[in-house]
Amino acid sequence: MKPISFSTIRVNRLRRSARRTTQALDEQRSGPWPEGWFASDFDANVLIAVFDTLRLKAGFALHAYRLREGHGGNGIIWALPADSPQVPPDECFRLEGFLSPPKPPGAVSLMKAIEGDGSPWSYLSASILRREAEEFGAFWHGCKWTPQTILSKLPRPTSDPDVSADEWMETGDTPEDYWTWQGAAPTTWEPTYAESGATRMIVLHIRNPLGRDQIFRATDTYQPGSYDCATKTKVLATGAGGFVY
Repeated sequence: MKPISFSTIRVNRLRRSARRTTQALDEQRSGPWPEGWFASDFDANVLIAVFDTLRLKAGFALHAYRLREGHGGNGIIWALPADSPQVPPDECFRLEGFLSPPKPPGAVSLMKAIEGDGSPWSYLSASILRREAEEFGAFWHGCKWTPQTILSKLPRPTSDPDVSADEWMETGDTPEDYWTWQGAAPTTWEPTYAESGATRMIVLHIRNPLGRDQIFRATDTYQPGSYDCATKTKVLATGAGGFVY
């Protein structure tokens, strides 16, 4: 089967729909936020429903937790047996590492509980769902995926002296000689589905301006019967700009 490329217009429409779903929770809330980790009343099934080629496996339910801390926020969504009660975060096992999120008994990662219709678009959808779910509850300093852009072409160079390295989010332009390439630029930029034997792969070219501006290639590899991928990234170019929160 030949590789299949997807329109970034379609892919970005999916991203926006997912983002609106998770942001709606914040818009409905009144009153101050708790500090630290707390159980969220977000119905993560609403997020899954945005992806019409994916669904939650039978026998699972989704439990969400959020963190608010100073000028940042984060969150996590777990899949648990359907009859599991919501466990308060202070009664959960805490994962080691960044932010030490709570993990209730019997929980597995969200994507291990996702199945789909097997179409190329379903695997592209899984790649977007995983990233959007990992950004659930992210606020200000907690945002990593939100400022990243899925590319369909090289950001347009311009010789306009008034275009600065920091204006690309508004114009899409970058100054000439802005990028330093680590090898040849891609010949195909669009999000792409490919097969290698029984494995399925989604390739995304992504611009990440957080910290040092970069263009990288993300390759998500799916094993048979699973929508939980392994991801490898390769930096293709670094820019002269970037930002921090």
